[in-house]
Amino acid sequence: MAREPSGTAPEDVFFREVDEEVRKDQLAGFWSRYGRWIVIAVGAGLVALAGFLWWREEQIRKVGVLSEEYSAALQGLEIGNAKAAQEIDRFASGDYGGYTALARFTKASRAVENGDNATALAEYKMLAADTKLPQPLRDLATITAVRVEYDTLAPADVVTRLKPLAQPGAPWFGVAGEMLAVAYMAEGKPELAGPIFAAISSDETIAPSLRQRAQQLAASLGSLPDVAPAADAPAAEPTTGKN
Repeated sequence: MAREPSGTAPEDVFFREVDEEVRKDQLAGFWSRYGRWIVIAVGAGLVALAGFLWWREEQIRKVGVLSEEYSAALQGLEIGNAKAAQEIDRFASGDYGGYTALARFTKASRAVENGDNATALAEYKMLAADTKLPQPLRDLATITAVRVEYDTLAPADVVTRLKPLAQPGAPWFGVAGEMLAVAYMAEGKPELAGPIFAAISSDETIAPSLRQRAQQLAASLGSLPDVAPAADAPAAEPTTGKN
């Protein structure tokens, strides 16, 4: 027992010791009543934490395996490996998250390469209508479908499909905007096409090749902003008419 400071009344010491003993008895009673359940709860929490950590590691491992398998399948397609095509089919028809969507896009693209536009369009339209996919992927499917059948569509149909997606700041503004502007030109509306080309040419998030092409078209339509001469540029000398 700790030594009490001098001047402490004997009755204070007695009551303090009694209070300590009461607290010890209460703690012992609490532990005897609830200690087993506390141990069980802590154990269950540790098991749950371990399970979560295992699940997370397993998901990471599976993603890594899927990534390797999908990359191998794509490389096989490039060299005409028939088994690789079967692997892409497996991804496209399975439930592999983002890899399933990528495989479906790959299948549609290969159909275009093989001249089977009907199959490609059917796949792109299904992708565009798939509400489980992120909206940017659905928009990409819509844009790609328009590109596949661009030559057979009326300009008005192109405008109807692409105008909502050809807005500055939209994910696919460059690609959709270029096709929309060309459709406006086909309709005889260069005043609508020019500003779109100008907006594409000034958007630094768009690929340089597309921006350069848009700049040339905007310039040909007179839609680029006028460039003011530099303040320190020498003034042109007046023409006197003398040789």
